[in-house]
Amino acid sequence: MNHNIFLLGLFFPLLCNCSAPAEQTDTTNGGIFLTDSLKQVVTIDTVSIQEVTMELTLNGRVTFNQEQVARVYPIFGGTVTEVHAETGDYVQKGEVLAVIRSGEVADYEKQQKDAAQQVLTARRAMDATQDMYVSGIASERDMLQAKQELAAAEAEDKRVKEVFSIYHLLGNSFYQVKSPVAGFIVNKNISKDMQIRSDQSEELFTVSGLENVWVMADVYESDISKVCAGDRVEITTLAYRNRSFGGTIDKVYQVLNDESKTMSVRIKLQNRDYLLKPGMFTNVKVTCKASEERMARIDPHSLVFENGKNYVVAVDGDGSLQVKEVEIYKRSDKECYLRSGVTGGDKILNKNVLLVYNALNDDSK
Repeated sequence: MNHNIFLLGLFFPLLCNCSAPAEQTDTTNGGIFLTDSLKQVVTIDTVSIQEVTMELTLNGRVTFNQEQVARVYPIFGGTVTEVHAETGDYVQKGEVLAVIRSGEVADYEKQQKDAAQQVLTARRAMDATQDMYVSGIASERDMLQAKQELAAAEAEDKRVKEVFSIYHLLGNSFYQVKSPVAGFIVNKNISKDMQIRSDQSEELFTVSGLENVWVMADVYESDISKVCAGDRVEITTLAYRNRSFGGTIDKVYQVLNDESKTMSVRIKLQNRDYLLKPGMFTNVKVTCKASEERMARIDPHSLVFENGKNYVVAVDGDGSLQVKEVEIYKRSDKECYLRSGVTGGDKILNKNVLLVYNALNDDSK
């Protein structure tokens, strides 16, 4: 049995309007109409007129959001006595990361004791001068000088206390290294009993939040004109093959790398589940403008290819179905642009279009 005849027999109860008079049958389409039964097994799309876009694939990598990165350096030199955090740990803001014993802290402890003693001495001198002033022994100038000495001593005491608070200084020459932000320890260059200097250029810890990450993609020189800020992207990784991450290019770096001759673009992504890890390699598919023209765009699944030509099944205003030949300008897995055959607002079939197309062809023979 001919395959097309079988399909026609399968769809004929759905395709044919049994109540329609015989004279309504068209020799072109066999009088097949879009009935209520047929609507249950097909999908109708509306042709839209849109700008022609293309898909460009770039290589990218996940990096830290530099706006959320905090690098922790030693305030004073000394010896590391305790380390409380490891790479990968999540820490809260203000959490103690390490404890260091330092001779410079001992100097500040001496300053604190001296400042407290100066305040006590100045306050006693102020009280004595005030008593003498009341008795007429001390002058007003003596009184003013005593007040100034007390104010200076109190200011110095306050300054030293602020230093202790800012630098997290403890007693017995110890000070704490605390996390300035909440996030993950992404880099650690410290170990117990390690000797450190206050002027070293290498940070002790790097802390970064991973709720937001950046994806940096490389654009080759030949493709620079095709990419611009605001272009939609779809990002995939080796770790999550069946999942993609959508976003837009938010920054284009207008400088080429001297070695690779590529230009970088940046995509900011939400990462609340921490799926994206800094250092991951990614494929970045960019949807960018391919032409200044606007053309009819349809779903590629609406097309039927036969004998070197492409067709769609159109739905006329009276519900009748017709096969129309179309000319393709550009096609991808997700979209198809047409030069001719249909126009904006036309209705065409999508789901089960091949079966309907075969039925229409058989019915017209």
